[in-house]
Amino acid sequence: MTHFIDFEADIGTSIDDTSFDLVIVGGGAAGLTIVREMSGLGLKILLLESGGIEETSRHEALNEVEALGSLEGAHLQQARQESHAYQLKFWNSETQKFGVRCRVLGGSTTAWAGKVAPFDSADFAQRGWIPHSGWPIGSAAIAPYINRAAERLDLGPIITDREFWVASKLKEPSEVSRMQYLSSFFWQFARSRHNMTDVMRFGPDFRTEEHKDVTLLFNATACAVKTDVDGVTGVEITSSLSGQRRCIIKSTHVTLAAGAIENARLLLISKDGAGRALGNAHDVVGRYLTDHPSMSLGSFSPDGQERAATLLGFFALQKNYRAFMYSHGFALRPEIQQDKSLPNMAVYTNIRISENDPLVALKRLAKKQSQHPVSDIVAVLKSSGLVLSSVGRKILGNPKLPYRLRRMIADAAVLISANFVARDYAAKGTGRKIDHITLDVICEQPPLPENRVTLSDRCDRLGLPLARVAWEPGDFLKRSVLTFAQLLEQDLRAADIRGFTLWPEIAAGDMSKVILHDMAHTAGTTRMGRDPATSVVDDTCQVHGVRGLYVAGASVFPTSGHANPTMVIIALAIRLADHLKSRLAAKRLATLEMPVRTNAAGSLVLVTGATGNLGTEIVEKLIEQGYRVRGQFHRKVPSDPRVEWTKADFADPDLPDEALDKLVEGAKAVIHLAASLPGRPHIHTTNVTNLERLAQACVREGVRYFGQASSMVVYGSPASRLVSEKAPLIDVNLPIEKQYFAATEMREYARSKREGEDILAKYADKMHVDLYRIALVQKSGYLEESLTWSRKKRFFVLYRNSHYISTSNAAKAIAHLLRVSSESAQTTGVEAFNVADTNSLTYKDVYLRAGHKLAVHLPLLLDILKCLAIGKSFRKRYPMGFFRLDNSKLRSTGFVLDRDN
Repeated sequence: MTHFIDFEADIGTSIDDTSFDLVIVGGGAAGLTIVREMSGLGLKILLLESGGIEETSRHEALNEVEALGSLEGAHLQQARQESHAYQLKFWNSETQKFGVRCRVLGGSTTAWAGKVAPFDSADFAQRGWIPHSGWPIGSAAIAPYINRAAERLDLGPIITDREFWVASKLKEPSEVSRMQYLSSFFWQFARSRHNMTDVMRFGPDFRTEEHKDVTLLFNATACAVKTDVDGVTGVEITSSLSGQRRCIIKSTHVTLAAGAIENARLLLISKDGAGRALGNAHDVVGRYLTDHPSMSLGSFSPDGQERAATLLGFFALQKNYRAFMYSHGFALRPEIQQDKSLPNMAVYTNIRISENDPLVALKRLAKKQSQHPVSDIVAVLKSSGLVLSSVGRKILGNPKLPYRLRRMIADAAVLISANFVARDYAAKGTGRKIDHITLDVICEQPPLPENRVTLSDRCDRLGLPLARVAWEPGDFLKRSVLTFAQLLEQDLRAADIRGFTLWPEIAAGDMSKVILHDMAHTAGTTRMGRDPATSVVDDTCQVHGVRGLYVAGASVFPTSGHANPTMVIIALAIRLADHLKSRLAAKRLATLEMPVRTNAAGSLVLVTGATGNLGTEIVEKLIEQGYRVRGQFHRKVPSDPRVEWTKADFADPDLPDEALDKLVEGAKAVIHLAASLPGRPHIHTTNVTNLERLAQACVREGVRYFGQASSMVVYGSPASRLVSEKAPLIDVNLPIEKQYFAATEMREYARSKREGEDILAKYADKMHVDLYRIALVQKSGYLEESLTWSRKKRFFVLYRNSHYISTSNAAKAIAHLLRVSSESAQTTGVEAFNVADTNSLTYKDVYLRAGHKLAVHLPLLLDILKCLAIGKSFRKRYPMGFFRLDNSKLRSTGFVLDRDN
C-alpha cells in the first residue's frame, strides 16, 4: 500500500498539485519511525528521500562536506578511515571528512552495528562542569517513549547497570564488584526481524511493510523549506541524480529528519520573507555540533584476551521465550563524573578477528589458494564445530524457512553462546578467532557554540552550498580522556583484570597524542531548548518562530551522554509523532466542527471506533437510515463532514467520567466498537474497565440502547461444528486454556470479551443490550486475494479463519438490529446475536473454483497437537478455522445477507 515514486525516473507522475498533511524530509531511523507511527491515521503523508532504494556512488557524492581545522589532519582522517570504512560500501574520509552518512532509504542504519542504549538520567540534567548542558525535558518525560522505541527495535528488557546480573540469573563477576570508579554498563543490539544473521536495517524492513496513505518519493533532494507569515507552506525539491526535475511540495506541516548535518544545512539554505535563515534569528542553527569522540586506550596481551573477551563480551537474557543480546562494558560512575568534573564516558572492547582462522583456511582450500594445505587442513579438522556453524548461518539466512523457526534457532544460538554469535556477526561469517582486543573509549562531548555547521562557498552538483564543518574535541575533553584512562587502569588493577596495557603515549599523559575521532553519532546542530537565544527548536521539536516546521533526530539533542543515540532518536521521533497526531487531528476537526446536518430530526447514535473499517461502514448505514451520528475516534483522524466527531481513548485508565458523560450526552443509542485487539497493551482497561464505565455513563445519561461488538472467540474452541447462541461460552472462572486452544494473547482477548458481556448484563435492567458475536470481518474479495499468496503463506495460513462476514454485511446487520430494537416494545434486557454468514465461502471453495488442487495442510496436525499442549486434552474441539456460527437467530429478525458483498 505504500506508494513508491522515483522522482528521477517517474516523469509521468505529478505530485506538485497535491497537498499533504505531513511531509518528512529524510528516510533514516527518525523519518521512518514517524511514518510508521502515523500511517493508517487517515492522513496523507509524504516521505522525501534524497537517496535511492539502494546505495550508489553518485548519491554518496552529495554527502561531501568542507572541513576546517584539525579535521584536515592526516592522522585523524586515517583513524576515521580505519574505524568506519570497513562496514560501508561507498563512504570514504575524503568525501565525508566529518560524519558518516548513507544517502539511501534507511539512512545510516544501512551500515550501523545495531548497538543501542538509553541515556542516563544525569545526561538530561544541567551540570555545572559541562557548559550548555541540560535538556528542557527530563528522563521521566522521555521514559515511556524509550519503552516504545525498544519495541520498535525488538529489544529485551531495558537494563544498563548491574541489575542485569540479577535479571539474567548470572552471578556478578567478582572483578566488577571491586571497581571504584567505573561500573558495569550494558548495550543491546537491535537484531533484524528478517535476516537472522544481521542487525536491523530500517530500509529493507520498511520496504516489506504496507503503510496506508503514505507516499515515498526517492531520488528527491530537498532544496529549501518554504514559508509565509503564518508558517511553513511546503518543501522545494530537485531530482537527486540529474537535478533536472524540480517542484514544490505543499504542506503546512514539515519535519526535517535528514541528520544533524543536513538538518542544519537545509535550515541555513532556506530563507524567510526577510531573507534570514529559518530558525536562525539568534545565529544558533548549526552551532553546538557534537559527536561521541572515541579512540583506543590500550590493548590486552595474548594471554589476557580470552578472559577479557568473556568478561567484557556478550551475554544473553531470556524473556517471554525470546533471547536478547547484551554487550558488557564499563561506564564512569555518576558521582565520579561530578567529583572529578568529567563528562559521561564509557569503555568497550574492540575485537579484531584473525585471518588465521579455520573458516578462512577452509575457504583457501576450497579455492585451491592455500600455500600451506596441510596446516590448513589440520586447522579445519580441529575446529569442525566452527565450520559447521557456517552452515547454520546459511540456514538462518534462508527466507524460505518459516520466520519463527529461524528466530528460534537464532535465539538458541544466543542462549548457548552470545559471544560466539557476536564474533560471527563481526566477521560476517568468515571467522571467529581473536587476533587482538583493545579497549576503546566513547565520550560525551560538551556542546560548544564554536563547533558548528555553516555553508560553504562551494556547491554540489545540484547547486546547493556544501556544509562546512568546524569540529574540535577540545583540550578539556582530551584531558578528561587521560584522566579516564588513569582511572580505568587503576580499576582494572584493583579488580585483578590482567593483561591490559595503556598505549605508551596515553600512559605518559601526552595530550598531543590524544587523537579523538567522531563515531558517526553527529548531534546538536538544531538543539532543543526553551530559549530561542540558545536553541533552535522548542520542547515539542518545533522550530522557534516557524509554525508547522519540526526537526527530528539527534540534531535536537542538547547533550548526548556516551550511549549510542539511535534508541533516543527513535524515542523522540515517537514523541514527536504523538504531538503531530494531536496537531493534525485538531486541524482536521476544526474543519468538521459544524457537521453537515443531513438528518437534523433523526435520533442521535454514538458510534465508538467510528473511523475503523467496520465503524466507517456502520456510520454510512446509520446515516442512510436517517440517524444523526456522533463518532468517537482515537488514532485514525476522521474526515466525514456529516458526523459530529469526538476524540477519546478507551485505553486510558484515567479517562474522566466527565469525558464519558459528554461522549454519550443526548444519544439515544450507543454502538460500541472500540476495543483493544489481541496482544495490544491495556486490553483489560479498554475491553473491561472502561467498557463498564461507558455503560454507567449511558445509564446516567438515559441511553436506551447499547450494542456491543463482541466476538466469536467467546465460544473458545467449541465441541460442535455449528455454534448457536445457546452454545457454552468460556467460563472466566475456570482455566481458559482448557476451553480455548489458542495463543496466550488470544486467550486474554477472549477473556476480556467474555467479561465485557457479563458486565453489560448487569445494566440490562436499565437499557436494552445487544451483544454482536461477530465472525472474522473482512472486506469483499478477501478470500480471492489468497490466490496470489506465496506457497509458504498458503501452506501455513490457508485453512485458518475461513469463517468470515464481509464488512458491509456486518455493518448492515448491526444497523438492522438497532432498528429492530427501536421498533420493539421491549426497552430492557440483553440479547446475543451471531453476526456471521453461516454459508460464507471457505478458502477451499475459492481454490477449487479457481481450478487449484489443495494439499494436506500440516498446520491442521499442529492444531491437534496444540490442543494437547495447551489444554492437556484430546477432547474433540474445533479450532476457529473449522467451526461456524449459526446465524439463524439474526435471520429470524428479518435480516437478509447481501450476497453481492
